[in-house]
Amino acid sequence: MVYEKSARGYNEFNSEVRTLHFKERQVLLLMNGARTLDDLEKLFPKDQLSQIVLKLESKGYIQTVGSNIAIKVDSITPISLADIRFTAIDETKLASIKAIVIEATNDYLGLMGRGIKTQIEACQDEVSLKSALSIWHMTMRESKLGRESASFLMEQIHQILQNKIIGKDTLTH
Repeated sequence: MVYEKSARGYNEFNSEVRTLHFKERQVLLLMNGARTLDDLEKLFPKDQLSQIVLKLESKGYIQTVGSNIAIKVDSITPISLADIRFTAIDETKLASIKAIVIEATNDYLGLMGRGIKTQIEACQDEVSLKSALSIWHMTMRESKLGRESASFLMEQIHQILQNKIIGKDTLTH
């Protein structure tokens, strides 16, 4: 079975208030619409994973891929990956987004962002980019220094993807 984050699941990472425990958030983060439960069983004990998946599904944080479950989100959230519709991404957009994310990772995450930076640099398409951005955005929101800039930077990325900004040179932060 393959799960993806629902609107409530994305909100967990965008909100200042955390409603899930650390392990639950780890599992939720990995629910990207591509990983199967078998894939996740390689990372977590099967009993623990089963309990967490049941909780996440019953509380509306995840849904099976393709289901159109409408979930009411309690608050208006800033731009997030859930709001970004990925289409074929050209090299200019990819390079601009990589530059923004790598610069922010260097500025705000330091050593904590080394692995994320490597993952971003390796992105070649929209699928790998979305996965890497998800981890980067959550890490930014969790960090002391990056918390304030995370939403602004996601808005810039969204603008690039929507062809409203040409590239990094037109941005300031």
